[in-house]
Amino acid sequence: MNLGHLFQKSVRPKSSLPFPLTDLQLCVIDNRNTLRLVDNWIDDNAFKNSFFNYGVPDFIKVHINKAIDESLTYTDYLLFMGKKYFSDLNYLEIGVSVGKNFYQMINGINNAQFTGFDIEEINPIIENKLDFINKTEWETFEESLKTNKSSLSTFSKIGKKVNYLSADIWDSNSWSKLTGNKFNLIFSDALHTPEAIFFECEMLMKYKLLDSKFIIMWDDLIGEMKDSFFKIVKKYKKAYQIKEVYLLTTNGWVGEHESKHQIGVISNFKF
Repeated sequence: MNLGHLFQKSVRPKSSLPFPLTDLQLCVIDNRNTLRLVDNWIDDNAFKNSFFNYGVPDFIKVHINKAIDESLTYTDYLLFMGKKYFSDLNYLEIGVSVGKNFYQMINGINNAQFTGFDIEEINPIIENKLDFINKTEWETFEESLKTNKSSLSTFSKIGKKVNYLSADIWDSNSWSKLTGNKFNLIFSDALHTPEAIFFECEMLMKYKLLDSKFIIMWDDLIGEMKDSFFKIVKKYKKAYQIKEVYLLTTNGWVGEHESKHQIGVISNFKF
């Protein structure tokens, strides 16, 4: 029995976000201007020492520095929702990669705090655009594919606080380092497995990391990933009274240079 299909029938997700194109276009302009601030997102030495090439496969890497057109990306939606719904944004990105999405968010929103979570060390391209404050380290659990220490680094960017958690998302101890945060906008783009995204949501619940009003977006919801998404929706409907559920397709952070992504969005308030 396909439980994901049954959950989908009961949830009835909407296929387009209800935001005026004219308003979204302002975020498109902001994001394209931010992308122009970086000529090259690849640090060869960082890639050489990375665990998974920052999650950038070769078919994406060849396009990573290309300009993109004004077609909507998931970053444009994230920026819009961050500005529209949260006067004091606390943003969490799970799976930062080289930081193209993360840096657009940092650069595009004031009155905000940003946290990135990735198994890789922060991309030096991004790190060099931030002001370092401090760093704490701890031992990574033995079963992890991460062979160096885990860490939580704090930076600032024109008065905005930026945290970077370099750790394995399967490490509950590393998730505990985020205790005390109340995130209201979350983007999940790390391990693209149904087990991983479900585990992330369990960690958000375990450490009480969700604010009283929140939005979560997931990337690449295909196949069993979509089934896991609907299981999360069912779990969160009971725990947080989810009011909005969307499944739609849009461009990712290399824009029109790859196929569109299927993304999922939930919120515990009405848009």
